[in-house]
Amino acid sequence: YAQGHQSKRRSLELQADDIYTAHLLHGSAESQARPINVARIQTISNMVSRLGTGLRVLDVGCGAGVISEHIWKMGNYVTCADLPTITSLTHKRRVLLVVTADAEQLAFASNSFDVILALEILEHLWNPHGFLDEAHRVLSANGHLIIEVPEGREGLRWDSHMQYFTLEGLRQMSGT
Repeated sequence: YAQGHQSKRRSLELQADDIYTAHLLHGSAESQARPINVARIQTISNMVSRLGTGLRVLDVGCGAGVISEHIWKMGNYVTCADLPTITSLTHKRRVLLVVTADAEQLAFASNSFDVILALEILEHLWNPHGFLDEAHRVLSANGHLIIEVPEGREGLRWDSHMQYFTLEGLRQMSGT
């Protein structure tokens, strides 16, 4: 895994293997039924529901599409984006559109989405500032970016995590 910190390309290759294994576990019905995952899905669903329905939502780093499916069932248009090895897992969900994407170079037109979900992906990115710039570009003028990251150095406990964040650090990065 030390090789993953040498280049973005190598990092993505290693994460694809690591994430694929992790999502087989996290995307299972047993995993989804765990209280912490039920609460996580409910919290994110509540955040999105407060914004309305019929929203254009981009779930970057969607994984197996568990949360995307919930957001879709609420009456929103969901586009799921992840690494090529992961998107095959997402196709098993009832999500309308699944694409392969680089979070730091989103292949969408400006002002394309009302909501972007970035749930536990920033810590995997080579350039999280690049992602924030791209998210800002593809969000509509009144759009919302919902970010979830492991907090602090504890977030580095997995070999595929490139960054760690604190609430203060996220606020500084986002300019809020």
